[in-house]
Amino acid sequence: MLVLLFVLVTILMVVGMPVALAMGLSALVVVLLKGETSPMVLAQRMFVGVDSLPLLAIPYFILAGALMEAGGISVRLIRFASTLVGHIRGGLGMVAVVASMIFAGISGSAAADTSAIGSIMMPAMIRRGYKRGFVCVLQASAGTIGPIIPPSILMIIYGSMTGLSIGQLFLAGLIPGILVGFSLMGLTYYYAVRDGYEGEPRATLRDALGAAWAALPAMALPVVIIGGILGGIFTATEAGVTAVVYALIVGFFVYRELHWRDLPKLLASAAMTSFGLLFIVANAAMFGWVLAREEFPRLTVGFLTSLTSDPNIIMLLVILFLLLVGCFVETISAMIILVPMLFATGAAYKFDPIHFALVIVVLLLIGTITPPVGILLYLTCAMTKTPINETLRYITPFVLAMLLVVLLVAYVPWFALFVPRLFFG
Repeated sequence: MLVLLFVLVTILMVVGMPVALAMGLSALVVVLLKGETSPMVLAQRMFVGVDSLPLLAIPYFILAGALMEAGGISVRLIRFASTLVGHIRGGLGMVAVVASMIFAGISGSAAADTSAIGSIMMPAMIRRGYKRGFVCVLQASAGTIGPIIPPSILMIIYGSMTGLSIGQLFLAGLIPGILVGFSLMGLTYYYAVRDGYEGEPRATLRDALGAAWAALPAMALPVVIIGGILGGIFTATEAGVTAVVYALIVGFFVYRELHWRDLPKLLASAAMTSFGLLFIVANAAMFGWVLAREEFPRLTVGFLTSLTSDPNIIMLLVILFLLLVGCFVETISAMIILVPMLFATGAAYKFDPIHFALVIVVLLLIGTITPPVGILLYLTCAMTKTPINETLRYITPFVLAMLLVVLLVAYVPWFALFVPRLFFG
């Protein structure tokens, strides 16, 4: 039945069915054919998949990001980032990366990060002569930092599935997220020198201080969220609520760019985005339950252990496997389907679960910039009306830059574990 399950879901995705529906329908067909369980159990598994207190944080963080963006946060962060790195060769590209790194500490969402920063930076780069394909790939790659630097919606989902500390998972992404940002900036500098992208005028000290002061209320939000979780003041879910309240205060009373008439649209948008994410979670939970019934995690671990007992080789196999999966399966779906199997594999080879989780999340995020799925890449192309074929020549260098960071983190766990151990021991 495992073969039938994977064949069905592959065929349905190839013919264009959304991944969530493909997983749900495939699971239903297998259960009906096997006849050992009532199909009503699948509905129960969908409910159980989203009946999790940590998952309740997702709508709040999505809403907080929307409120902060509508309240003028994106413009102020970009202005501040420009005073820091705008004068370097390829300055606008550098600004896009740095602003994405800062905004990552607010939204926790790759799509939100890409949209908020990209809507301002991509037109500006194109006007300054940057090639459209490069602009799209750069901004999509920078958007992947959103779920790496805390807070992170993907880490919330991972923690809710495995019982791992969401606070530790958040902190594990801090250094790797910064490393990804630096790797993208290095690649941007290379293309700037090669293609003649100049820097912007250097900001004066007065301008820099003014931009920093204007952006300070926005940059304080990640400190409030992470500090509250680490201090035991609130849970991840309560941190989401706090983020919404903070965003409302900043938007209405500090920046004064948020208006009551904006709220219905923002609430509706956040609700639809949350529904889409949780619908994927529910269907993937049903699909994962069928996989567990068919003993897929046990069979996979058994197969891997029969190949080698060397953890380094297993880590490499996992990296190659997830790079392939990320090209064809949406990130959240892949996570919910594969985490039970990967979690068991990590335990069998005694990988630190926090470190292993970080490697998994970053690898799956690489898939968001690689066709044929490449959600973030298609998003940036749609925003700039750029044909996807113009981006193909730039994808491989950016994927390799991110992959080098993954390999560094995978084989030097210190990069993922230093900050969590600093606070949690």
